[in-house]
Amino acid sequence: MKAWGMMLARAAVVIGLYFAWFFTATTLFFDYVYPRSTWFEQNTVTVIILNDLVGLPLMVLAWRFLFKENLFKAAKFRVMSGKSVAIALWIGLGAGLFTVAFSRLPAIASDQYKFRELFDYLNRAEWYVFLIFLILGNIYKETLFRGILMNTFKRVLPVWIAIVIQGVLYGALFFFGDIPLSLYGFLGAVIFALLYVWFKSIWAPIAAQIACQGSQYLLWHYGPKTTDISVMSIVMAVAAAMITLGIFLAVKHRSSISTRPPSEAVKSA
Repeated sequence: MKAWGMMLARAAVVIGLYFAWFFTATTLFFDYVYPRSTWFEQNTVTVIILNDLVGLPLMVLAWRFLFKENLFKAAKFRVMSGKSVAIALWIGLGAGLFTVAFSRLPAIASDQYKFRELFDYLNRAEWYVFLIFLILGNIYKETLFRGILMNTFKRVLPVWIAIVIQGVLYGALFFFGDIPLSLYGFLGAVIFALLYVWFKSIWAPIAAQIACQGSQYLLWHYGPKTTDISVMSIVMAVAAAMITLGIFLAVKHRSSISTRPPSEAVKSA
């Protein structure tokens, strides 16, 4: 019973603190910062950077004072081998390619769904703004959802249930109940959670997310603009094959990771 109470307390702190600051940051940004310059119309993603810049230190302090733990150590910021990094990046690239092709299908790009609105919001930013968002945002997001929430659920639940729960929370909380976007978020969260479990380092899903979103940004700005269904279907098939191969290699590689003691070195975020 004590373990369940601690799990609920940790989950409540993560979710409660995250959204308390998130709604504060968005209110301050759109009421006082956004109206001051048209620059923010293109770089609206700045509000997420503001949220992450303050939210991460707040979470570190909360973890230190409430649970007497180092947040980065609890999230497993451990050194990864070059092979592990390469596999994570490969899967992330496949996911990014699949997402871009999927979002350009005429039915998905229509006003019926919000995929194009989401990707325009993220990818219209200037490159240096997006780069900050890409790195900082994924460190913060992966630390909370994979490094903290999923580990919290794993204390009292089987791993597969913990993965499913964090995926549901990730999709629902980030996309506010929009079912298609929540399903998209859930599927990505499950893949990245598996990388975390297999490679025993939070850097694995961070690397995959950076590759995924980074490739989306590049293709959004510099890739071909075709929306031909046949072409997009072929691209999606290739991307799915990339992800499948990456997962196969990850499963094969994880056995070698489990046989050696992982480095506990904590990287500075």
